[in-house]
Amino acid sequence: MEPGQLREKSAVVPAATARRRWLRWRYILLALCVAVLLLYAGRRSILPSLARFLDVSGPGQNADYVMVLGGGSDTRPFVAAALVKAGRAGKVLVPRSKLSTEAEDNLVPAEQEIIRQVLVARGVAPQAIVLLPGECGSTADEARALAEFLGAGSEQTVLIVTTSYHTRRARRIFGGVFGKSAERLHFVAAPTDGFDESDWWSHELGWKAYSTEYAKLATSLLRN
Repeated sequence: MEPGQLREKSAVVPAATARRRWLRWRYILLALCVAVLLLYAGRRSILPSLARFLDVSGPGQNADYVMVLGGGSDTRPFVAAALVKAGRAGKVLVPRSKLSTEAEDNLVPAEQEIIRQVLVARGVAPQAIVLLPGECGSTADEARALAEFLGAGSEQTVLIVTTSYHTRRARRIFGGVFGKSAERLHFVAAPTDGFDESDWWSHELGWKAYSTEYAKLATSLLRN
């Protein structure tokens, strides 16, 4: 075979490979577009189901403590206060969150102080509010802080208040820390502000909240 023919043949192979790759990506993009269209068409049934999957909360029942997880001081402490006023628990446990830059500069109160103020304003006695040991920067830190507070072998029960879409991942994280003792923990959902399971996709904050939570849940599953 002549050198010129070899060059022509070698040029044809990459061109064919490139065309196959282009077709493959074209089909993938087409499939994604179809999936998005189907999802949008069935959004009234599919998207609420995606939201409900994340919510594994239950009704507030009688317990020794109610704990307010950080990250939702605009809703979660209100639910905790309502549980105390309803006689479901006698004391509220509040984790110490890592200080933000603004809190370190004394521009805003620390999150645990905001939670405490809301609880007191909603009728919880100051002496019924307990700050947990340690500094928490994640849900896992909060689970470990609760475990340290309760101590090994404790049979005390706790109502854990967090946002509805966070309950599944929170239950998984607390279960990893408490093991079989996690059956003493019961998760109570706080509402979202401005959107809910029925319309979260219609709001920018809703998209951000649910997509972020699914990403965090996926990461949690991959790690274990």
